[in-house]
Amino acid sequence: MDLAERFLPAQVRGFQPRGAAGALRVELMREAMSLDDVINFNSGDLDFTAPPPVVEAAVEAIREGRTRYAHGGLPELRAAVARKLALDNGVTVDPDTQVIITNGAAEASTVVFQSLLAPGDEVLTTDPYYGGHVGAILTARGVPVFVPTGKEDAWEVDPNEVERRITVRTKAFICANPGNPTGVVLREQTLKRLLEVAHERNIILVFDELFERYVYGGLRHISAASFEGAGNRVITINGFSKSYCMTGWRLGWIAAPSWLAGHLAKMRYAISMVSPTASQWAALAALSEAARSYYERIYWILDERRIGFFGAVTRMGLPQQVPNGTYIGLLDVKPLGLSAIDVTRVFLREARVLVSPGSDFGTQAAGTVRIGLVHPAATLQEATRRLEPVVSRLLQAAGGA
Repeated sequence: MDLAERFLPAQVRGFQPRGAAGALRVELMREAMSLDDVINFNSGDLDFTAPPPVVEAAVEAIREGRTRYAHGGLPELRAAVARKLALDNGVTVDPDTQVIITNGAAEASTVVFQSLLAPGDEVLTTDPYYGGHVGAILTARGVPVFVPTGKEDAWEVDPNEVERRITVRTKAFICANPGNPTGVVLREQTLKRLLEVAHERNIILVFDELFERYVYGGLRHISAASFEGAGNRVITINGFSKSYCMTGWRLGWIAAPSWLAGHLAKMRYAISMVSPTASQWAALAALSEAARSYYERIYWILDERRIGFFGAVTRMGLPQQVPNGTYIGLLDVKPLGLSAIDVTRVFLREARVLVSPGSDFGTQAAGTVRIGLVHPAATLQEATRRLEPVVSRLLQAAGGA
């Protein structure tokens, strides 16, 4: 008897949130582990750690025994999140009833879709997409429906394309803003039009704002929840992993409409009960003035990395569009004359540089590779030094083909 077939539903046995290309990611990672001195761009885990005030807050909490269950989240942390939302985002929420502390933004999206979806319900998202969102939809027995975006529009979603794909089964639209893997930053008019669509077609908007601190090119991050009329339609997901350099601390939050927040809180409790209390004290410190200068310095460092790396690739003869947000982006490798999957293999074997094929993140990302600028400047310069002769050779071969 096949026990997996007996006990596991078909959607679990076939679960592949990143699509067929996910197997290639595993293959490449295994190959990279067998090689020496590989520079890994296949990550969103920054090379920075949390600043001293954050670390000390956790240590102090542990030493003083402030580590018992904090059901619903520490009141102090929920209040700090509400203050941050009001000051930075123009969003007003009740910290006692509308802020839910989670084990990272990943759990936050899981909580949202386990609460909203019945089997077969549809959720719209962008293509390219963030795999964690698709995974959360699928594990809630939902159906992801993809809205194509393109490089020619800087990967910004068209609200009219969202509206065209709404059916009687559609419950929500989710996207990251700023976007992963594209680095897109949604404009005010786009967000407002999405809100109009949500009201007109009776759906919920879910925005993952995990990279909100990293917005460049003269743009600014705007929270859709700050608009008039957004209160009952917009769920905001955020956390401490990216903007606060706390990936392994596993802390996030949901800011939800009042009619929904209580139900999300019950689902969150059912999934994992509470978040680590020491991490919550650390997160409270991350939101304090004592940590602000540290995070501002990282902002400027990542801006230099973004401009420097994409500029270096462009100077190799492979023109690139510099992403406006995050420290993650897509490199256009179509001029190299190979599929993006073959490019990833060549980059790894000839340059010892590991990247992901864009097809891991949707059909619209075909012909691209995803990179995370998670290394110091010297390492990024070494990566471009290794890549330059490989890119030159492939361009010459493609030009002569």
